[in-house]
Amino acid sequence: MEKLIENLNDFLGKVAEAKARYSVNRDIHIVAAGKFRTVPELTTVFSTGKIDAIGENRVQEFRDKYTPDLTWDIIGQLQTNKVKYVIGKVRLIQSLDRLNLADEIQRVAAARGVVQQCLIEINSGSEESKGGIEAEDLSEFVKRLSDYPNIKLRGVMAVAPRGIAEDKLIGCFSKARDAFLSICDVPDFDILSMGMSEDFPIAIKCGSNLLRPGRILFDGASSIIK
Repeated sequence: MEKLIENLNDFLGKVAEAKARYSVNRDIHIVAAGKFRTVPELTTVFSTGKIDAIGENRVQEFRDKYTPDLTWDIIGQLQTNKVKYVIGKVRLIQSLDRLNLADEIQRVAAARGVVQQCLIEINSGSEESKGGIEAEDLSEFVKRLSDYPNIKLRGVMAVAPRGIAEDKLIGCFSKARDAFLSICDVPDFDILSMGMSEDFPIAIKCGSNLLRPGRILFDGASSIIK
């Protein structure tokens, strides 16, 4: 487990380098992507106090690993029939992207007497195979969600297409950032979740304040776009 701590500190050093390179002064929060990782691995990195939460892509994997000793986010696509397994157990649902999902989150959260914090996922690369709304639809989507009292919107999440050129990556992240900044009348709408193991320096450059690294934390190897 010492290697995990070494990887985490190395990653945080790279975050600090990116902040200096791009003259960024804001705090950068970290959600460790826990896909295929063991609970002892996740506990090791979380116990350092240097990350905010563990992010899971799949609800079944989340259910298998869940312990209240860790803070959890859902960062992958969420099916409506799986909502009941996460409400009241996760800090953030980072992938709210359609009204029928909002309907189910509202229903379950109201029944359990909780307010579920969510990020709206933007499909920054307009990929047909990926979830998320189009950036230009964010304002209207936010307005529609104002009718859901048990959902608290906290910001935006975006996943850029993998393996694209740096200029296109900047374009994707900038589109999500501009949409995020256009929402000025929602209290505490302050999280812009962008950037994973390969592209987090560019995400920082483009305004991200929450990163979702996985491989670079647990394997210590990544081809980073600087």
